[in-house]
Amino acid sequence: METRLRQLLTSRISLSGLAFGSAYGFLARFLMDNERFGDAFGVMTLAFLVVVPVAMGVMTVSPVDEPSWPYRLFAPWVPTLLAVLGAMIVGWEGSICVYLGVPVLLLSASLGGIVGASRSAQRRAVQPMLAILPFLMAPLEQRIATPEKFEETVTTIEIAAPPAVVWRFVSSVDSIRPSERRSALFTTMGFPRPVSATLSRPGVGGVRRAEFEGGLVFTETVTDWVSEERLRFTIRPNTASIPATTLDPHVTIGGPYFDVLTGTYELSATDGGKGTHLVLRSEHRVSTRFNFYAGWWAGRIMASIQENILVVEKGRAEGVVRVSHAVP
Repeated sequence: METRLRQLLTSRISLSGLAFGSAYGFLARFLMDNERFGDAFGVMTLAFLVVVPVAMGVMTVSPVDEPSWPYRLFAPWVPTLLAVLGAMIVGWEGSICVYLGVPVLLLSASLGGIVGASRSAQRRAVQPMLAILPFLMAPLEQRIATPEKFEETVTTIEIAAPPAVVWRFVSSVDSIRPSERRSALFTTMGFPRPVSATLSRPGVGGVRRAEFEGGLVFTETVTDWVSEERLRFTIRPNTASIPATTLDPHVTIGGPYFDVLTGTYELSATDGGKGTHLVLRSEHRVSTRFNFYAGWWAGRIMASIQENILVVEKGRAEGVVRVSHAVP
C-alpha cells in the first residue's frame, strides 16, 4: 500500500512539473517578444533559446524523486513542445522558426532535465533564480553587437542543351507552371515558392523582378552581363511590402537576422558545345548569436531554393532541344 501511494504521489508531482514547465515556457515566449519591453528582450537570443528551456527542464524533472535517465532526457520535451504548439496556435511562431528552433530547444530542455535531477536543483532558491535568469541575461545580451557571417551557396546542374538555349531561360524566368513544381526542403519548411524572375532589359543595369508566392518580391539589378557566359546581380528584398503572413519576422529576408545579397549564374559549354554546365551562386548574411547553427540552416535552405530553380531551367532548356530535334 505504501509503495502504491508513493507511486501515485510521484505521478502527480510529475504532472505538476510538466504543467508548470509548459506554463513557464509559454509565458516566457510572450514576455520575450512583447513590444512593451522594447528591445530589452528577444526570442533570437541565447537567453530564450537556451536558458529558458533549461529552466523548463529543471522545473519538469526536479519534483520527481530519483527520476530515470529516459525521464531526465525526454520528459522536458513535453512542456517544450506544448509551449511551441501554443505559440503556433496564437500566431507567435511560423513553421520556419519552429523547424529551426525546436532542435535547440529540445537539446537545451534535456540539459535542464539532467540538471533538474541533481541535488542542487532541489534547493528552494534554484528554480526561482533559473526562472528569472533569462530576463536578466537578455537585456545584457542585447547590448552586445550581433556578429555577422557572410557565406556563399553554390549549386550546379548539367543540362543537355547548348549555352545559347540555356541563357534565355537563365536571364529571365517566366511564370513557373504547376507541372514544374516539386517538393523540396524549403517548401516543407513553409518558405514561399518562386513564381517568376522577369528582366526589364538585357545588359548591365537591367532589373530582374523575382517574385515568390505570398507577395515576396526581390529587385535584382544586373551588375555583370556576358551573354551565354555570366550573369551577376545584386538582390534587394522589398521588405516593406512583404505581407506579415508570408514570413515570420524573425526570418524575414532583408531583416536584422538574414539577408540575401547577390546572385551569379555561370555557364560553360560541355559535350562539344551541345551541353551546358550551369552554376548558381548566392551570397547571404546571417546575423545571430548562434551563427554556426543559423548559418548551417541558411545554407541548406538557399541550396534547396537554388536547386529547385535550376531544375526548372534545365527542364525548359532541354524541352526546347527535344522539340527542335523532333521537327523534320
